[in-house]
Amino acid sequence: MHFSKILAILSVLVVCTWASSFFDEEWHTWKLKYGKTYVSGEEEASRRKAWEDNWHMVQKHNALADQGLSTFTMAMNHFADLTSEKVKSRSCLFPTEHPENLPKQTYSSHSNLPENVDWRESKCVTPAKQQGICGSCWAFATVGAVESRLCLKSKELVKLSEQQLVDCDSEDGGCCGGFPIAALLYAEMNGIMKAEDYEYTGKKMACSYNSDKAVFLNASKSYVMTGEENMASSVAHEGPITVGFGVDLEFMLFHKGVYDGSCAPSMNHAIIIVGYGTEADDENGSQDYWIIKNSWGEEWADQGFGKIKRNVNMCSISEMAATIDILG
Repeated sequence: MHFSKILAILSVLVVCTWASSFFDEEWHTWKLKYGKTYVSGEEEASRRKAWEDNWHMVQKHNALADQGLSTFTMAMNHFADLTSEKVKSRSCLFPTEHPENLPKQTYSSHSNLPENVDWRESKCVTPAKQQGICGSCWAFATVGAVESRLCLKSKELVKLSEQQLVDCDSEDGGCCGGFPIAALLYAEMNGIMKAEDYEYTGKKMACSYNSDKAVFLNASKSYVMTGEENMASSVAHEGPITVGFGVDLEFMLFHKGVYDGSCAPSMNHAIIIVGYGTEADDENGSQDYWIIKNSWGEEWADQGFGKIKRNVNMCSISEMAATIDILG
């Protein structure tokens, strides 16, 4: 009996030692991969704890996905050292409701819409960009939609400047958050300079707008729309749109599949819808989805793009949709 207890204790010690060694190596590899450094040992210990908790969460979730019990998988990406509380504090979107006087677009018919739309196939969607720690998702969502819609009219894809909006759009809050429809109205009035002429710094600077170098949009109007049917009509007939989204930790660690996971209580992020579609689902027969472009770099999900469940107002996605009509 005494010998059996000693063996059991030794087994526990071996397992604990192996687990500690495994996580030490994985943590070191992950930090190198994503260039992670921390200002103090205390901060690193805190981030390491979050990273280990997320590792266990991702393994458990992906095991369920392998059994067909979830429609998406997650990955230990560059956000893997964040806690859910930290994610909730990173809002880059305000306010939560449209002002009453904004133009609204309602489509009289939603019939004859194509089953699948993906504007990436038109070569009029720029690669996913990286906003960094600046709360400028609103600027990236605005610029991404404008770039695509301008290209669909001009047949030329030009990278435009998010930094101009961060620095010069006084209706929005720079790195402290913003409102895509306000930024669209700014772009409609002032145009947007090319990214090469006004490079992104990831922090708010003095406005360096030069109207001589601005790309003017020849826009008829900027507007909001409500409901996913109106959103689908706009995307199908005219091009990408901006939307708000309630990001929680699961979405930050999203990897593949159709996201239908946890959501923040309210919208805290802005993204771009670049298409939609439907795919087979073993449990429900089929699943409708949006194709979205994010501003978290190409390391997130599928080179910065992902799919989100459609027609269920996933994470409030239908509550802050906006875009701009650009004339030919």
